[in-house]
Amino acid sequence: MVSGFGNCKYLVISVENFYQLLYYKLLKPINFQMRYGWPFGTTKHIMAFNHNGWSEDSKKMIPSAIAFFHFDQEPLYTKDQTTLYDGFLVARPYRYPQILANSERSRLKKYFCRENNLLDWYFFYHGFAALDWYRDAFYLDSDRAITCAFMTLNHLVMQKRSYRMAMIARLWQQRLLDRGIVSFHASHQSCAEEINHPDCELSAHSKMLIQNFIDSKNNLPIMAHPGKVDGSASAHFGHREYELRQQALFTVVNETVFFDDKLHLTEKIFQPIVCGRPFILTGAPGNLQYLRSYGFRTFGDYIDESYDSESDPDRRMDLITQQIENLCARSLPELNAMLKDMRPILEHNKRHFFGDFKTMIVDELVENFDQSIRTWNNGRVDGRIYSLHPDTESVKRVLLA
Repeated sequence: MVSGFGNCKYLVISVENFYQLLYYKLLKPINFQMRYGWPFGTTKHIMAFNHNGWSEDSKKMIPSAIAFFHFDQEPLYTKDQTTLYDGFLVARPYRYPQILANSERSRLKKYFCRENNLLDWYFFYHGFAALDWYRDAFYLDSDRAITCAFMTLNHLVMQKRSYRMAMIARLWQQRLLDRGIVSFHASHQSCAEEINHPDCELSAHSKMLIQNFIDSKNNLPIMAHPGKVDGSASAHFGHREYELRQQALFTVVNETVFFDDKLHLTEKIFQPIVCGRPFILTGAPGNLQYLRSYGFRTFGDYIDESYDSESDPDRRMDLITQQIENLCARSLPELNAMLKDMRPILEHNKRHFFGDFKTMIVDELVENFDQSIRTWNNGRVDGRIYSLHPDTESVKRVLLA
């Protein structure tokens, strides 16, 4: 076990059983229903839970009962609203408020809840997922010497994640691709199709950089370690992935949300944290501060983190690229000295992840649930009130066991 990491709270419900636990501990005792998208993170099928068990047809649920819909694995976009309406909202009378479980803070979510008479149950779903997937890192050593300045792993690079190909094109332009550990799972054809798609969100400048990158005839896809580790699955975190991430100083974390104005982080931000490494967050504005609000420390003493407040996507990518270039200009002894100097921050982040962070997100989940029920009761229709209130303190004890 890593020294100094006592009082570990890393035991956590698995992602596979997360919704079932919430249903049986929070919803069933007060006769509520639950719906969620299946497979996880999609709305292809709407699964439903109530006192009769589960069903794949949410419209068979009791329409007059209060229900929760879990859309907490992916960020909410305008295109998702029709699917949510058809699969969830239409299944009950409009006059009764329902509850949307989600993992983002955004104006779009507030608008969607307001227009559809939904109450907002926010919690950090991906924090629970990370505690499940990365728990083995608690036992692994973080003191390996680094071999390069940065790493960036890019699996999905289309549509909302197309900014990743723009970032790779910038690194190529600055001759930085061979200075770090890089993966990029795309072909020349898929890159060309994306930048020519009418719904592409990239700027004309980024499209030009990508086109130049494509025309340069670089070998694509780029694999970080062919045949060993490709960084494509966040949920797969074995010793080889851990050792790979130990080789670079900074991890450039390419988050799910970049173009849209929302606070939303996934399990990806916790990969360098559990590996005892610093990070640069490539995400939407304000998400670095959002992470700090959960008690984690970042690295403004070592790099310029003003990119987090930059609203223009191109400018934000340019600022991040500049930080990578600055790191690559340092010698390997200098980088290792930097790693040694930032050790207190790294140890705090890892200790916090395996300790108080879980308490924070459990408290948040349960308290926000409690607030949703109280809000529903305060706005009850026709005198209806859910007098069966959940025993939130006992639920906290279960989740923190």
